[in-house]
Amino acid sequence: MSRKSYTPFRELYRLALAAIGEKQANYKESVRWFIVTYIAQGIAFGLFYPLLKSIFAETPDTKKTLMLFGIMAAVTVLSLYAKWKGHGFDFSGNIVDIAHDMRTRLGVSLRRMPLEKLSTYKTGELNAIFSNNVEESGLTLGIITAMIVELIFVPLTMVVVTLFVDWRLALFMVVLFPLAIPLYDRIRNTNVAEKSAFNRANADLEAGFIEYIQGLPVLRAANRTGANEEKLQDAIKKARSTQVSGLYRTQIPYFLMGILIQAVLLLLLFFGAGFVLEDTLTLVTLAACITVVVRLVEPLSLFVAVINLFETTDIALGRINEVLEIEPLAVHEPADNSVGHDIRFDGVDFTYEGQSEKTIKNLSFHTPERTMTAIVGHSGCGKTTLTKLLMRYADVQQGSIRIGGVDIRYMTQEDLMSHFSMVFQDVYLFDDTVMNNIRMNNPNATDEEVKQAVRAAHCHEFIARLPEGYQTTIGDIGGSLSGGERQRISIARAILKDAPIVILDEPTAALDTESEVSVQQAIDKLVENRTVIVIAHRLSTIVGADRILVMDSGEIIEQGRHRELMALEGKYYAMWAAQQRAKAWSVVED
Repeated sequence: MSRKSYTPFRELYRLALAAIGEKQANYKESVRWFIVTYIAQGIAFGLFYPLLKSIFAETPDTKKTLMLFGIMAAVTVLSLYAKWKGHGFDFSGNIVDIAHDMRTRLGVSLRRMPLEKLSTYKTGELNAIFSNNVEESGLTLGIITAMIVELIFVPLTMVVVTLFVDWRLALFMVVLFPLAIPLYDRIRNTNVAEKSAFNRANADLEAGFIEYIQGLPVLRAANRTGANEEKLQDAIKKARSTQVSGLYRTQIPYFLMGILIQAVLLLLLFFGAGFVLEDTLTLVTLAACITVVVRLVEPLSLFVAVINLFETTDIALGRINEVLEIEPLAVHEPADNSVGHDIRFDGVDFTYEGQSEKTIKNLSFHTPERTMTAIVGHSGCGKTTLTKLLMRYADVQQGSIRIGGVDIRYMTQEDLMSHFSMVFQDVYLFDDTVMNNIRMNNPNATDEEVKQAVRAAHCHEFIARLPEGYQTTIGDIGGSLSGGERQRISIARAILKDAPIVILDEPTAALDTESEVSVQQAIDKLVENRTVIVIAHRLSTIVGADRILVMDSGEIIEQGRHRELMALEGKYYAMWAAQQRAKAWSVVED
């Protein structure tokens, strides 16, 4: 998240309330206790005026002095008690609960977020929000709240008390704030720029590191590890240069703020001494005023010293709320459930967010229930986008998509996704057991039902050979399995779900011949009596499709069965001929 200026206290308070969630009442109570704390502190220090005057009077009034001491002691005790109650927000475990609640709500937001919006975030950026930003906002929230309240209410109370003693001294105190505002603005704006730049650099660094770890086998094969991996090295250098430049830019305003504080104290002493010599101010009152001003300067100095905490909390809360405030795709009313499983695209236009050119243009077709429709075309023609839209990756800008006669915008996400089983070329498996990876699509399935799906997917034999069989942990992204084995597990997962519509994104494209045969047998079982949409790169695998859609630049330019399209001698015919020539070349080379 990048911003040009800092967040005002009122907006920061709103962000805190939004992020805190269910603990808002506890947080507001903490704020009220801190207000009592620092008003009481201001009153206690304001009592220095009458107290010193009473002590150094020509005829000391012992009774009055003791009474003032008693009042100061009582107000101080009240201040300490209120401060303890205020920090009870931290001590009672609320911070831990808030961090847990934040992560839970962030998880819910990610689950409901439109996938188009999710794709705009880098993995490292989301990781930073879930870990660093949640910790930064939670752990510092109580400290930040206390400091803001102290900065406002201690000086305000002291100025009001001093006004009744000597308006000239009160004016000196008031002057300190207008003079500090430009420097305060400069400090916070500089910190915002530095923190925003550092967060961007840190997100790039985390994303680069994750990519580096995941791609390390490829990098080793290419001899591009360590210093030879320019992308990660650039991210590291950028993070370092951002920190160095940020440290330099933020030091000057802090230095100037220190000079301002010292200057105000010297001016107060200079003019105060003049008032004493003119006999318009007592020395005792001036001494009390200097004591009060030193106390007034304390919260300002402390604030300047830890102002980075404000920006850390500010940016962390902003990034968290940015994710929390992303609205899921609305379910149009009245919500409806489809009763059939045919698919219809009617005049669909779609443009990705941030792009001007349409990816899908006035696209219309109908896939009857329990038939196979194949989609072919060159890379970037819109094949994958079409299947994404079917699963409501984002809403179309024009036209409609219907399943069983129901517009998918009138279906809940849970109902919509219950219609689909998906098998993609790139299989993602979790670092869990084989059994749990397959059961993911149907958590209530029994072990026997899982094994039936496994046998149907032709992967029981290789699973039985694993060290712990079905309870073998398969490693990050299924790294301990071959491509064909991962693909068959994903098909078993789809079979177990038993959804009426199957989407295949050329699951055999990257497999060797032996694996392809096994996977194709598993697919044949998966697609029985289902509505099937398959994205095809090898045209030989979809010769028997009920309908083939040929796409180009987001439009359907040809459609029909294999024989009909070959007779047209158009785009499909040219693609088929090119693939047949490639096969002939391979045979000759062998």
